[in-house]
Amino acid sequence: MSCFFYFTSLSNKRGIIVEEDIWVVSDEIYQKILYDGAIHRSIGTFDTEIFERTIVSSGFAKSYAMTGWRVGYIAATEPVIKAMTTVQSHSTSNVCTFAQYGAIAALQGPQDCLEEMLQAFTERRQYIVERAKAIPNLSFLTPNGAFYLFLDISQTGLKSIDFCQKLLEQQKVAAVPGIAFGADDCIRLSYATDLTTIEKGMDRLDKFIHLL
Repeated sequence: MSCFFYFTSLSNKRGIIVEEDIWVVSDEIYQKILYDGAIHRSIGTFDTEIFERTIVSSGFAKSYAMTGWRVGYIAATEPVIKAMTTVQSHSTSNVCTFAQYGAIAALQGPQDCLEEMLQAFTERRQYIVERAKAIPNLSFLTPNGAFYLFLDISQTGLKSIDFCQKLLEQQKVAAVPGIAFGADDCIRLSYATDLTTIEKGMDRLDKFIHLL
């Protein structure tokens, strides 16, 4: 599920982070896939003290549809990056050349593709949300970003692994068990595909729920 922390909420947490000397690891891979006029702001930009305790993780797989290219990056203070580089240099090799050029093109090239993809995701989100609302025994929050729907299945009486296994076996629809995210009463659906496929998947999910 993707949801927002508003500036005031994050500001309130600042005192706890600084006073308790907590490190923040912020996964911002979906920073460009936001809906309803939302604007991304990294927690590391609030002030110097927060910045010094923040490690930002991001990449190109989601916003630029470069899944499988395996290009990502970390942003942190220089001492942290030096320490991480020491470990990384002995565990993995460099990203392949064509993927590096692809990342450069993504950063420096025209950004029109981002708006096109966001429009497509917005349309798919609206469709899958409306379909899910019409299916009994499911509840959810409308996603504010990314391209997933996190469904509460607790009213079905099934836990997430059993639900996903039965859904796959009976209707040939793949979903991710929520237990992987610490929520065994939920499942995750992706709408990072075309509307025709989403429609078929929701038809089958609807049928599955009604047959329980």
